[in-house]
Amino acid sequence: MEGASAPFFVPYLALFAFVFRKFVVKNKGFSRQISMIELTREIHFWQSWWFWVLTSIILFFAVFIFIRSRIERSRRNQVRLEVKIAERTREIRLQKTKIEEQNRLIEEEKNKVLQQQALLQTEKDRTEQWLNNTLPSEVVIELKRSGKVKAQGFQQVSVMFTDVVGFTRISDTMQPSRIVSKLDILFQKFDEIIQANNLEKIKTIGDAYMCAGGVPIENSTNPIDACTAALQIQAFMDKLKYEAIADHEDFWEIRLGINTGPVIAGIIGNIRLAYDIWGSTVNLAQRMEMLGEPGKVTITGNTFQLIEPYFECEYKGKALTKSRAKVDTYVVNRIKPELSVNGEGLVPNSRFEEIKKLHHYSSIKYYKTEHNVLSFMEKNLSDKLYYHSLKHTKDVVKSVERIALLEGVTDEGLFLLKTAAILHDAGFIERYDNNEEIGARMATELLPKYGYTEQHVKTIVELIHVTKFPHKPINKLQEIICDADLDYLGTDDFENIADRLRQELTEMGKIQSRKQWDEIQVKFLNQHQYFTQTAIQMRQEKKNMNLQIVIDRLAADQYEEVS
Repeated sequence: MEGASAPFFVPYLALFAFVFRKFVVKNKGFSRQISMIELTREIHFWQSWWFWVLTSIILFFAVFIFIRSRIERSRRNQVRLEVKIAERTREIRLQKTKIEEQNRLIEEEKNKVLQQQALLQTEKDRTEQWLNNTLPSEVVIELKRSGKVKAQGFQQVSVMFTDVVGFTRISDTMQPSRIVSKLDILFQKFDEIIQANNLEKIKTIGDAYMCAGGVPIENSTNPIDACTAALQIQAFMDKLKYEAIADHEDFWEIRLGINTGPVIAGIIGNIRLAYDIWGSTVNLAQRMEMLGEPGKVTITGNTFQLIEPYFECEYKGKALTKSRAKVDTYVVNRIKPELSVNGEGLVPNSRFEEIKKLHHYSSIKYYKTEHNVLSFMEKNLSDKLYYHSLKHTKDVVKSVERIALLEGVTDEGLFLLKTAAILHDAGFIERYDNNEEIGARMATELLPKYGYTEQHVKTIVELIHVTKFPHKPINKLQEIICDADLDYLGTDDFENIADRLRQELTEMGKIQSRKQWDEIQVKFLNQHQYFTQTAIQMRQEKKNMNLQIVIDRLAADQYEEVS
């Protein structure tokens, strides 16, 4: 741009030259006159007025030119700056566009990664859900941690089997889809019940359902948990049965068997993993189911010994196993009313839980004590003790537990009462009269070996002595054992039990006739009293009725002469 045109100050220089030339020509003659007049005077050019005018003009144009050049330079710099800014802005826009494109690509990649992670997590969740539905949660944890689960032995596991009665016949007469649908309804409810009772589902085979307590985590309550779950399953089946009968439809019944003992547990298979248990305990549980009655919960003696304090059970005799061995079998009818909600025998109440904690966490080894004492008495008691037999001792133990629970005794006092009950007639092994002293001595010698403290033994000795008639209890525990010892006086079975006592006293030479016995009974019943509110409410009225029967019999005086 600078090479294409003359500098901006050239026109101004041309104008200046023109003015200067005119001025010099015009004043040339005037200058000569002055020089002629003042020849003798020397004049310097910088002293002339035109010099200063000219200097001023030149200075003005110099300043003017300088300022214009600065302005022009600034303008050019501004233009250059604007050009650079425009170029830089364009570069920035291009970079921004590239960055935005890169961000978009990164975001797309990120979304793809997140989607892949979500899919992987979904698959992981599905896998874990499948594992948790197939295997116990503890086994899943070990499997994830180490990649395998070793077979493990468990000393006390309660195994439960259920089976639909007549399923082969049902399969021949019912559409497969309906069979599957009904089994699904049953097994879903079974799953719900066993989970609520801390049991683990093992497997289903057709119409057979198998679960167990005490695996894969050991616990001491699994026999109780299994029997509770079994009763609730059976109650559910009864409900379905009643609804079907009301709707004039067919119904299904199940057999249910439980056994407790050692098992081996672990995972089998490499493709379709399955947690399973093995051993004779499992086989015997299945045998109980096969031999049981429809609608009944059948258990072995092994299980009965561990659940007897909580449930009402009925002895069904001995059964042959596949190995031809004989085992005791029982039917579990219900939870003891005083230990169940609303006394319905189906759902444990708070007392049930308190007793369970007591049995499993007390230092007293009551069950070993009971087993050893009763075994000793069974071997050594005289056959002539028709009343003071082992059955009487067991009846007193049951009565003392029932009264104690209804009276709110759920601490170690319950163990002390039951221990005193199994020992209160043990002295009959050595002598008939004043046998309480023998029982007290046996308690002192035996009980410290089973976790009883000195104070425990002292309390039990006092409980044994207070059963000597006439009763004189001084505290609640003594009142309970006194009422339990003579609980039969206010029961429907009074006549049968009293007749056994009559036979025993006759054998021992204490009485000679039935009339004499009734006279003794009237006196005894009039002297006797119940102390606890439980016994008074449950037994007093019936006791008065039994007393009146004896009085009426005496009044009729129709006794045979033979005793």
